[in-house]
Amino acid sequence: MALDYALLDVFANAPFQGTQIPVVKLEGVETSDASKMAIASEFQQTETVFIEPGKDMPVSVFNGKGQQLFGAHTILAASYVAHEMGLAKDEGAFASFLFRQNQQLIESFIDTGNSASGSIQFARVLTPTIDRYTPEIPRLAAALNIDEKHISFSKYKPMVVSVDTPTLIIPVTKPEHVLAASLNAERWADLFGGVYTSELFLFAPGSITGSSEFHGRLLNPDLPGDVFPPIGNVMPEFIAYLAEQQDTAAGTHTLSIDRGSPDTRKSILHAEFDKKPGKEVKCRIGGNVIKMGVGELLYS
Repeated sequence: MALDYALLDVFANAPFQGTQIPVVKLEGVETSDASKMAIASEFQQTETVFIEPGKDMPVSVFNGKGQQLFGAHTILAASYVAHEMGLAKDEGAFASFLFRQNQQLIESFIDTGNSASGSIQFARVLTPTIDRYTPEIPRLAAALNIDEKHISFSKYKPMVVSVDTPTLIIPVTKPEHVLAASLNAERWADLFGGVYTSELFLFAPGSITGSSEFHGRLLNPDLPGDVFPPIGNVMPEFIAYLAEQQDTAAGTHTLSIDRGSPDTRKSILHAEFDKKPGKEVKCRIGGNVIKMGVGELLYS
């Protein structure tokens, strides 16, 4: 049989930028989780979205290791194709589509004004867990192979934040120091037991695209030092981190953050969040999606 799929560039302001996400349409086809893992492995992308019309929750995300949580990239990719397939709800100037994750509904909003590319935004309510006790700056700097003066500055401090995945968020002074960082395996192993997470997110005020307030990079011990993976999956943690800062006043805040390097596919993510008394943070995360191609996957 032939399975239709679309290849999308997500959080991309131009073709061949952003993150590639394949979306496979399983119309009238029953597939097992093992089959979805095999198909995802065939695409060799970070994650693959599957849409099965007729199911109560028709969207799932897999990679070669198994089913994954929804992240910003896959929500935008699934929303784009769901709208094409007529699964989204027409709201007039836009369309909406619902996801369910961990008993929480996530609603996306699709700009219907452009069939080739468009802006998509989704809304979530975050209930983060915050841990301010992190290793000392000199130890973090040694583990990241950077000078400690490029971590320690007054407005932001390292912090572990968990919404979907516990993440150690580390502020760095400039984007070039984010790009230059690499994990020192021996030093990181020494810290690992004290931070309870292997995910690190480095960010700095500034931009490599000239179009954002921040630059960010995801690191973990399993990634090669010259890789700049998508950061959409840690955006809930980053937004919760910003909302937790004492200098962040109550009210609505907007921001944008880019990722990548001058020689790689660059992404720009836009977000806004509402800070109010209490732990919950309402946020909206969005960006541009560009349809790059369609095809058939021959599958038996």
